[in-house]
Amino acid sequence: MLREKATFYYGVQGKNCAEGILLAANDVFNFGLNETDIQLFAGFGGGMGCGSTCGAISGAIGVLSKLYGSREDFRDLCGAFVNRFQEKFGTLDCAPLAEKYKTEEKRCVDMVEMTAALLEDYINELNGTPKQTDSVCSLTADQIKEVKALGFLHHKGTNNFNGRIITRNGKITSAEAQAVAEAAKQYGDGHMMMTTRLTIEVSGIPYENIEPFRSYIQKAGLDTGGTGSKVRPVVSCKGTTCQYGLCDTYALSDEIHNRFYLGYRQVSLPHKFKIAVGGCPNNCVKPNLNDIGIIGARIPAYDESICRGCKKCQIEQACPIKAARLQDGKLVIDSDKCNNCGRCIAKCPFHCADEGTYGYRIYIGGRWGKQVRQGEMLNKVFTSKDEVMDTIEKAILLFRSEGIPGERFADTIERIGFEKCQEMLLGNDLMDRKKEILGLTVTGGATC
Repeated sequence: MLREKATFYYGVQGKNCAEGILLAANDVFNFGLNETDIQLFAGFGGGMGCGSTCGAISGAIGVLSKLYGSREDFRDLCGAFVNRFQEKFGTLDCAPLAEKYKTEEKRCVDMVEMTAALLEDYINELNGTPKQTDSVCSLTADQIKEVKALGFLHHKGTNNFNGRIITRNGKITSAEAQAVAEAAKQYGDGHMMMTTRLTIEVSGIPYENIEPFRSYIQKAGLDTGGTGSKVRPVVSCKGTTCQYGLCDTYALSDEIHNRFYLGYRQVSLPHKFKIAVGGCPNNCVKPNLNDIGIIGARIPAYDESICRGCKKCQIEQACPIKAARLQDGKLVIDSDKCNNCGRCIAKCPFHCADEGTYGYRIYIGGRWGKQVRQGEMLNKVFTSKDEVMDTIEKAILLFRSEGIPGERFADTIERIGFEKCQEMLLGNDLMDRKKEILGLTVTGGATC
């Protein structure tokens, strides 16, 4: 526990090594230190700023001082810990330790973790409690697998888990936030974090606290999940309120959440299936890197007969991707290049493009991870939300009927061919076969 918390304060919160160790102990041992108290150790980071005595051991000595400062053998027990540190690492100095353990990406997080673990073992020894090791997990593989299906991800080497709480596209009420905070305090280690899919994870939940934790948040209308070979929680940008938004992303993502995350919760797929909604082609939430992505669009209605061929065309100036240009004294909009961002609408002082049809563009087969694939756009701009919803469902049915266990939707599309997949998604056969497809036995291959 001390190591995990020190890693959080140092690696996530950005505290220095001494502060990270002290803050971790403050949580674990309920020291009651405030921010001003912690600041007393601000100068010990980086070997007191000059590569001298390692800040991690300085923080550790501060912890020992708080715990055992009144003992007659206090100086001896501090000296014994310093000796252990030196025996383990070969030096007390920051500079050589940083040279060995520091990386540009993680800073000295490995050194902080090891010092916290060494300190925790030493304190346990002084207190007569069993030594903690990396192999203290007493759970069976089946127990870990069972709760993983409920949204609890195992902390390796322990009996603790991260509990993943589902949100509605990252939105929760203040009352729900208070319930999550209280659940984290009562049943976890007091920390919460946002995931890239806009869910909330509470860390450090012991196995025996999982059901009490779930019961507590369920009273607030929340639940855990978001794992396995299933439809994952939808994410979207803030297009509903954004100046560039071309669709109501909140409403659309809520509808997707209810129909496909909740409605398909018991439907197994060959792998996880991610959905994202973007309000415009700015792609803030990277819809084209999801299994299926929806992007708000606005198709300009250009009346060439009104165009006066101005020497400085306002529409040409407004187009961010140079799809609009003057050619032979007239404005030309390249429909193949235009991404339907709507930025040109109503820019002409003579009103040649004052109107625009709102719609949606759909990308399929995107992915992000060890392998990256840009999704491909269906060659249609959808103007009906109901048609968008049906196309999402067809994509899920296509994946379930044609996917091989363990492969992502991107792999299915590459294997079958984009043109064939597009034909199936724009046709009606998949919906006609919905009952048959949902009756298939499908084994998933997602590992998280």
